[in-house]
Amino acid sequence: MRRWGAGMVLLVLGAALCVHGSEEHLRISLSAADAAAQWQTAEGRVDIAEGVLRLDGRDGHRGVFLKTPAFGAVELSATYQVARSDGVMAVGFVVGATDDETYTAVHFDARSAILYRRDAKNDWQEIKRAVKPQAPDTWHTAKLTVREGVARAVWNGAVVLEAPCTADKGLIGFYARQTVAKIKDVMVQGERAASAKPWVCVERVHGAPVRQQRAEIVWTKAICKQPGRYIGWPTACLRKNGELLVAFSGDRDAHVCPFGKVQVVKSTDLGQTWTAAQTVCNTQLDDRDAGILELPNGDLVVTWFTSVAYMGSIRDRSKLKPGSPQFYWWLHDEKLPHAVKQEWLGYFTVRSSDGGKTWEAPVKTHGSANHGPIVLKDGRLLMVGRRWLGDGTSAVWKEGKHELTVEESRDNGRSWQLIAMIEPTPPDEIGQFHEPHLVETDDGRLVAQFRFHAKPAPGAKHRDEAQCKLRQAESRDGGKTWTRMVPTEMQGYPPHLIKLRGGRLLTVYGRRLGPGFGEYACLSDDHGRTWDVANEIKLAGHFNGDLGYPASVQLPDDTILTIYYQAEKQGEQTCLMATKWRVKP
Repeated sequence: MRRWGAGMVLLVLGAALCVHGSEEHLRISLSAADAAAQWQTAEGRVDIAEGVLRLDGRDGHRGVFLKTPAFGAVELSATYQVARSDGVMAVGFVVGATDDETYTAVHFDARSAILYRRDAKNDWQEIKRAVKPQAPDTWHTAKLTVREGVARAVWNGAVVLEAPCTADKGLIGFYARQTVAKIKDVMVQGERAASAKPWVCVERVHGAPVRQQRAEIVWTKAICKQPGRYIGWPTACLRKNGELLVAFSGDRDAHVCPFGKVQVVKSTDLGQTWTAAQTVCNTQLDDRDAGILELPNGDLVVTWFTSVAYMGSIRDRSKLKPGSPQFYWWLHDEKLPHAVKQEWLGYFTVRSSDGGKTWEAPVKTHGSANHGPIVLKDGRLLMVGRRWLGDGTSAVWKEGKHELTVEESRDNGRSWQLIAMIEPTPPDEIGQFHEPHLVETDDGRLVAQFRFHAKPAPGAKHRDEAQCKLRQAESRDGGKTWTRMVPTEMQGYPPHLIKLRGGRLLTVYGRRLGPGFGEYACLSDDHGRTWDVANEIKLAGHFNGDLGYPASVQLPDDTILTIYYQAEKQGEQTCLMATKWRVKP
């Protein structure tokens, strides 16, 4: 251990203030009646009982910070325990905090110890990590030191991380993520900071800062739950009569299963309340990824695709346990004639001319776009999609066997004609592009974005998730020809694009790769040529990667309503969530 010189402060919870020469020894009790008052959190609640600080992060992230003093060079140690959960079961040791989203930390989760920095623009700047599994419901000791440009993390008496690192002069703290953490025996040894920035507790709604550089969050809430059932992949539509419609895949057993239905919910008060779900289509296959669009004449068009990807989990009959969901999937599949699969496996649209009361017979399209087509200024419907070129059975995500299609309808969705193909770039990345969406700009261009999966590096088993960033292509002739795709710096997928009043473009996407799970948005002030990634907007946080597919509409008062799917609380099935927010002038 380093010898700490004059001007250092020793902070131990459980004792009194004493001074020896120039060195201070400050002790704060976790057992005192006012112990909770010594700490601060954006949530406004600090739980301390029997000398133990308790952080409930089961719904995502819960942090707490000691109000005073601030430190420069610092060593923070404590004993902690995390409760068993389905999440990452993480506890964080924080130093140099200038507000509740700007600090240096070591993160101990179920698999790793990770040293990182975060700030308002980047919530995870990883410095170094080590594999270090931790047992839940067990007390561990840990220490984080940042001094003289070097950070060192010690876990259960052994150094697990050491790397060049600096920390701001700021407060110390802790957090829990996807678990309940208990913390005791806290000790801080360090140099009291001569000055520190005024502390700011960032107000948050569902894990997103309310006030951000380019946006302000108004509220976030669940708009549709089906208890015990999985629902997801929504698209929103604001009709001329003021009705809000959201199409999605509902009443499901799981993310992949045979029983998805295309359903719609409606709001007549701009998203405050919503009706129960109405089923639009329920084939004998899995109906997924619904889009919805209002045409200029008031008709509605709903899109979706069908899948038998569930077959991968039921191929080995001997492994299916009677009573399990997979067993019933097998029973269902056994009754499906091959002709039914051939007839209904594909991509579809349906139309309604009475506001969704009744629906016409489905029409097949050439490709699938999870958010459906758009209406162009010339009246055409245009859809950039993806089509599978495989054997027509199960593989939705196999590489190298699909194409990116561009198709139009000149009769309000009654028929569709293929007019172009979009080439990935480079060519050897074909098979990595999925789930496109597009928008028409004020200067007459079409801007399309695509979900992109990076291929694994040579010798690697898994792809580099950090490289899974949106790609973009453009057309200047109404969709007949397209530029090659170029990468953006927006990490997440899939995209949904709209043009805001005034001409700015908005894209929203889910970050399904941790850390930093959640729903995000980005603005373009130049018709999609560049995107303000430096001021990326966080719409909502989440505790795992089963989320996203956000879609937005701009309301009459210029606020934006973004609809997406994720679980509202840990332990629940997914539901439809909505965030209302506004772009700052």
